[in-house]
This record gives sequence, C-alpha cells and structure tokens, in this order.
Amino acid sequence: MVGIVDPTGRVVSKEKVLLKPDIEENFVFETIIRLSRNLLKEYRNTGIDCAGVAIPGLADSENGIWIYSCFSGLRDLKVADILSNELKIPVFIDNDVNACAYGEKIYGSCREVNDYIWVTVSNGVGGGLIINGSLYMGAYKNAGEIGHINVVENGYRCKCGNCGCLEAYVAGPAIARRYKEKTGYRCGYEALDAKSIAEAARKGDRHAREVYRETGHYLGKAIASAVNIINPQKVILGGGIAMDIDLFFAELKETVDDLKFKEANKDLIIEGTVLSYDAALIGAAATAQKGMRRVCL
Repeated sequence: MVGIVDPTGRVVSKEKVLLKPDIEENFVFETIIRLSRNLLKEYRNTGIDCAGVAIPGLADSENGIWIYSCFSGLRDLKVADILSNELKIPVFIDNDVNACAYGEKIYGSCREVNDYIWVTVSNGVGGGLIINGSLYMGAYKNAGEIGHINVVENGYRCKCGNCGCLEAYVAGPAIARRYKEKTGYRCGYEALDAKSIAEAARKGDRHAREVYRETGHYLGKAIASAVNIINPQKVILGGGIAMDIDLFFAELKETVDDLKFKEANKDLIIEGTVLSYDAALIGAAATAQKGMRRVCL
C-alpha cells in the first residue's frame, strides 16, 4: 500500500496491490516505485518532502535496510537508498509494527498512554513496544517479536525455523491451513483465505467459528506472556486479521485473564486500533516525520 498522509495523520489518497509469498525483489520495488510516482505526480504541488516505509520483518532503521522477512524470504535490501534515489526525497524505514505502534502514539488512541504493546496479525504476526512513552527497540533493534512466542509444544514449523510459534497458528495462511485441516481439505471455497473464512464464520460455519475461537486462544497465550513481562496499560490489535476481532475477542480476553498475573495487571485494556486498516500507512508517515526531525537536529 502506498499513500499520501497529511501532517495530521489523515490519509489523503492511497493505492494498493495484493502480494503473495515468494515475491521477488524486483517486483516489490517496481510496484512501490510505480504507485509512488503516480501519487507524487497527482499531488506534486502539495509539498511532499519525505517518505516512510513500514517493513514487514526485521529492519535496520538507522541504515534503511530491510534485513529479513519470514513471509517473503526477502533479505538485506537497501530500501531507503533505493527509494530515495528513485523518488528524490528522503526515505525512512522501520519495522511495520514499530511504525504502527508509533503511529498509534502520535495519531491514535494512545496519545496519553506511555506503556503499551501493539500487535499486528496479518500475513505474519509482530509486536511493537512503547515503553515510557518511547519506542523500545532492544539491544539488537528487533524487540517485540511476539509472533515467535511458542504457543504449541512441538507444533507447526514456522518460517523462522522454530516449531509452535504464534505466527504459525494465527497469521492469515495459518488460519487457512487450520480450516482446511478441520474440513478435510474439502471446504468448497475456491479462494480460501482468512477473510473468506471469517465471512463463513459469520454465516454460521462451525469449523470457521472454531478456527477463529482457537485464534483468540493462541493470541491470548502469547499476549498474556508479553503482558506479564511488560506490564502495559494497553494492548492494541491491528492488521488484516484483527479487522475481524469480533470473531475471536471473547476467547482472547478470557485466555489473557486466565494467564496474566492478575494482581499486577488489574486495569489492562485490550482493544483494536482506531487507525483501522491504514495503521501501517499512517505509521510509515509518522516514521518519516520522526526521521526528518532527527535529520534536522
């Protein structure tokens, strides 16, 4: 997704292209550059002076490098340099969930909240941490990888190489996999994905409803572990799967309540992002603004 975001966090315009696993580096950059140039041409008189990129996976934000993505397998791409040379404006990058977490602080429901966890559930699962009002990066700049907390002993193998990771159970492809297994791979849907399974659940499909209840349970296990360590005020959920939060929230909340250290986390709030599906786009814009402030200091 590529878009124009104004200084108040409002999405002025956007275009998107759906990606699938095993995408190639050239396709990614050609798509981004094509969509960006279209929007820059359309809004050339609006004073666009920088761009932000939300990277799915590990990112070196200081050097502008996309280190690695489990979903696509892409690694070691100099995103900021390539796009800056093509678009002729400064480009700043960060992990997509870090960008979402920061965007929620600047433009969302956490403007007055200093400690929270932002969890995205989409084609992958990631986490961003705001601690003491600032984005927490960790010693190796990769903090918040909640998608690789183990939720099933000796479970499905994750693309990270481990088994039983949260991402291997609740990301979009994992939801489709679990649904197929429950239906004996004879589910009757031509284009089976998490969104179509969510629609089936709302129509009463018992297998689909069970898959989403399980999704809530797995998410709850990982979130409870993170909550017990971080002791946040809020947990914010975003990403494509989280747009169907009504299908799994009850199970998620029940699991968190069961597993969290109750006395230490009495007032914990769990809710969906107010930035909706545009959270990463808005977060990328916030990342760019932060980058420009750093450059100007």
